[in-house]
Amino acid sequence: VWVSQYEGSQIEDVGMLKMDFLGLKTLSIINRALALVKKRFGKDIDIEAIPIDDPEVYALYGRGDTKSVFQFESGGMKEWLMKLRPQRFEDLIAMNALYRPGPMDYIPDFVERKNDPSKIRFDLPEMADILQETYGVTVYQEQVMQISREVAGFSRGKADKLRKAMGKKKKDVLDGLKNDFMKGALERGHDEKMLEKIWSDWEAFAKYAFNKSHAACYAWVSYQTAWLKAHYPSEFQASNLTQQASDMDELKEIMADCKKAGIKVMNPDVNESDRDFSVNSNGDIRFGFSGLKGFGSNITDAIIAEREARGAFADVFDFMERLSGTVNRKALETLVCAGAFDSFGYRRSQFFSPCPSGELFIDELIRYAELYKNDTVSAASSLFGDMEEMKPQRPQMPAAVGEEDVLDILQKEKEFVGMYLSAHPLDKYSFEIENFTTHKLVELQAAIDEAGSKQQTSRAAIAGIVTDVKKLVTKTGKPGARVLLEDYSGPYELALFGGEYESYLPFMSVHSQLYIEGEIAPRYHLKQDEIAAGKTAPFTFKIKKISMLGNISEQLVKSFAINLDTSSLSKGFRSKLEKALAEFPGATPLAVTLYDAATGYRIEMKSKKYSINVCEGLLLALEHLGVSYSVLK
Repeated sequence: VWVSQYEGSQIEDVGMLKMDFLGLKTLSIINRALALVKKRFGKDIDIEAIPIDDPEVYALYGRGDTKSVFQFESGGMKEWLMKLRPQRFEDLIAMNALYRPGPMDYIPDFVERKNDPSKIRFDLPEMADILQETYGVTVYQEQVMQISREVAGFSRGKADKLRKAMGKKKKDVLDGLKNDFMKGALERGHDEKMLEKIWSDWEAFAKYAFNKSHAACYAWVSYQTAWLKAHYPSEFQASNLTQQASDMDELKEIMADCKKAGIKVMNPDVNESDRDFSVNSNGDIRFGFSGLKGFGSNITDAIIAEREARGAFADVFDFMERLSGTVNRKALETLVCAGAFDSFGYRRSQFFSPCPSGELFIDELIRYAELYKNDTVSAASSLFGDMEEMKPQRPQMPAAVGEEDVLDILQKEKEFVGMYLSAHPLDKYSFEIENFTTHKLVELQAAIDEAGSKQQTSRAAIAGIVTDVKKLVTKTGKPGARVLLEDYSGPYELALFGGEYESYLPFMSVHSQLYIEGEIAPRYHLKQDEIAAGKTAPFTFKIKKISMLGNISEQLVKSFAINLDTSSLSKGFRSKLEKALAEFPGATPLAVTLYDAATGYRIEMKSKKYSINVCEGLLLALEHLGVSYSVLK
């Protein structure tokens, strides 16, 4: 194979065509989602023929629900979309072209003009038809080409030369074209001062000039992903999860987006899971076998092939018999800890409980599968063997005893899957985390960096579960520790030395769920001469107080108010509400706000009968009753 390399500009200068080929993983996501739609609904969707004026799609953009929507998923883009409230495809093309360094400065003007047409202005009347679709803001190279022809009489060839000069940032060529532009426009009677302004704007525009056809193609791919998310959200998200299966952080973000949309992402299941993420008949996403750590593709293929050939597995014994010789101990443990046998009604802990022989049930199960395979082979090779008689006896599963250790289950789930699936250890403290923390753990380092750049101390409160503690000894021989704390967003490492080590290490045991108050402050104090010399100290998070997460509601909630619509206060509703309040007594004062939605009348009262414990159980009960609440901190 002969290979040569040249600068793109050199290729073009000698008249050759340069083409860029972009491999977009988004196209794979779209195709996989369409296949899932076909599998579940039997529909063949032509994604190139979907309506371009779908109000549900534009509503999705307008509320910033664009996680996993191609080119529109950044936080900044979401904020502008919510302000813009796009209603037509041209708005998406323009935003795709504008949201990049340079043209971003024009977004506020673009948004304001879109929402208030009275603000639209054109430098010259000839520009109105050309810039109408972008509300008077020059966004594309093609618009400059059209304006140069209308205003200065440029030929198509010269207008294209102007486009190329802008696209390639060739200032020397642009300077030469300015004379032609000014001459042609002045001959047509345009004001020289206005022409200078227009050209000055174009010179700034040349620094980021964007091609409309490029932006339109990207906007169309984006629209397709948004259409799938609006109409087939489970299939779209399952496809995204499969695409990002190797990126654990991205998987967590997509799963959080699913949760927000009410889409369940369920544990793997030996009777439902495919190789990749799939969607069941209820619209729930089922975790794929390929997402399990160290789970071989040969075992995945064997499970799926056996299921397709002979139907669903009846129980774990049927599973092991039909796959004897294929599923080893490690694979079985992975399936158990990931919850792949939960649908049979077993507790995961039963697999790790001892049998009468003293062996763990999971080990007896492996031995049983080996005996079953050997005896099946023996029966098949015997002239007189009765296969039923030769089958080994199934081991007896140990009885479920006591309460299941939920934390242990979740930790093993994370170990074998890479994340919590069934639940999160912090779920019962979601109220406390939402109301009393200042930062997600994933945001803390950025906050520290920002405080350091501004040299400003600030308060910070974080919460999480301790997942690892490593004790160490410093160079000076003093003890210290590195503690890994994790919340919904991810982990953060706390370093404990000196006084912090002595004061806070007792709290730092694995599985402890903590609320930590502190400040983002300088790591050490500078001397006066260092301050005078302009030296700055690095910032860090300093712990001031640690509490158990389960105790902070009663400490920090001054009052808890429930909001009741008078139209809903039937006798049955009041009875259910009083039962819920009585079930969770505590020290937090309860307030009640009664309101009439029709008249807007409101009255606020303090309850003399109830003081409550603001906990997960109470919040779930209120949510079930449809009662909203507010917190005074």
